[in-house]
Formats: sequence, C-alpha cells, structure tokens
Amino acid sequence: MTAKTSGIAVLALALLAMMGADLASAACPPGDRDCANRNGAARPDAPATNHLHHHHYRSGTSGGGAQGSGGAAPAPAALANDDLTPVRDYLGARQIPPAGAGAYGLVVFQYKATPANRDKLKMVCNSFVSFFPRNETSDVPLRNRMITVWPIDNPQSRGARNDDCDYVVDHYDLNAAAAAIRDAKRQHAVFDGEGPYLVGWSPSSTRGVPDKLVLVIDMSHDNNQAVIDHRFLFWKNKVVQDPSLWRGGFSIDGFRTALRDFANEYGGELLQSIKLVGLRP
Repeated sequence: MTAKTSGIAVLALALLAMMGADLASAACPPGDRDCANRNGAARPDAPATNHLHHHHYRSGTSGGGAQGSGGAAPAPAALANDDLTPVRDYLGARQIPPAGAGAYGLVVFQYKATPANRDKLKMVCNSFVSFFPRNETSDVPLRNRMITVWPIDNPQSRGARNDDCDYVVDHYDLNAAAAAIRDAKRQHAVFDGEGPYLVGWSPSSTRGVPDKLVLVIDMSHDNNQAVIDHRFLFWKNKVVQDPSLWRGGFSIDGFRTALRDFANEYGGELLQSIKLVGLRP
C-alpha cells in the first residue's frame, strides 16, 4: 500500500468513527441526556457538560448548607448582583446564627405570650409570614440572603411548617431571644420597652462586636397590624434591597437617609422606634 493510499484509509476510518458516534447519539431515546452525553463523549470536539450548583441553607440543620446539582442552564441574573434576598426561617437557639448568611435578623421577645400581649405577638407573626418567602425555597447563594429568624423550640414541627401563628407564638424560644439581647447590649443597644423587637446584624459576623453596628426596631408601642407591617416593610424595602446600606456593614449616612424618606411616607414615629447603634455617643 502506498503512503497516499494509507493516508486516505486513515482519514476514512476517522470519518466512520465520528459518524458512528453521531448515529449512536441519535439512537438515544428522546430527552435522555445521559445517553447522549455518554455516546458523545468519544468525540474529541464534544462540549463539556456544565453543572450549576446552588447552595441552600436547610431549616433544622445546624450550621450547615446542603449542596444540590441543577441543570446546564445559565445562573439566574439575581446571583450576579449584590442585592440581599429577604427570606425567613424558624430556627432553634443552637442553630443561630445561620452559618454563611449575608445578614440576618431575629424577632426578639422580652417574654412569652400572655393574655395581655398575645394578639400583638400574633400580628408580628402575621407580618413575618406575609413579608418574606421561606428560606428553603430560595435559589440564591447564602451570602446574598438576609434571613429573618423566628426562634422556636421545635423548628421541624407541623405548626412551624404550616406557619401556624398560634403555635409559633406559644413555642417561641426565649433562649435565643436572651442571647440576642445580650449580644446587642454589648453593642450599646437598649431594650427598655416590652417589645417585641427586630434585631439585625450585617454582615452576620458583626453580632456582639462592640464597635460594629446593630439595627434595632422597637415595636413596644405598636398595637395594630398596619404599623407593625410598616416596621417589616422598612427592613425589607429600605435596608435589604439597598446593598449600599449593608455590604461591609451598615452605612450610618445611608441608613439615616433611608429612614427619613420612609418616615416622610409612613409617619414620623418611625424615627423613634428604629435605631442603628453600636458606637458610643
């Protein structure tokens, strides 16, 4: 066999191999991507398969995140920016702070429900449930989530899963509240009202650090659903959705502007009940 004939034979064999791979791929059942990938892997020009991984913080899992794999679709646009995504979760005292979260806040009680304050605490629960989606439904990285936590003694209970406000009020975890108050006081926060409070840290690592800032929203004097809703609305819309107010720690100047603008729309009493503290006067 001449060199020219040999070269033609080698080229023909290569073409037949490539055609065989294409035919095998075509023979796969419709929609069977694993089959197509296996058959196409022999081709030197076959594109590598991309796998997009989302990290989720699972309610009831202490200090950890579970990793799952998705399809080959490109990452959602929400993953590319610095916005915090507000979510909510029921956690026990030992699960707080939620590891890896960009920022987080707690609904803080001074004491558990009594006949005098039960209706008010249920209104706070109504706002908590209404304003934020559940943490486990989020598909954005933990570092881009602001988790508002309702401390509870049994996060996996049916009452918590069903957002039963009677149940979660009755099973509120006071140990988590006491720890949050203690750490916020180290940052010069004051809790001289009956509460409840919203207490938030950004980033999460600033909790209890004396020269860092903590946000405290005092609902001691809020006795109707509309006003309590406004407290949650401020945190969700004016703080969480403005990255300049929280990336690298709360911004005092940005916070003051946001609070003033919000107070102009919803009432000046907000100026007295929402405080950003952490530095001595």
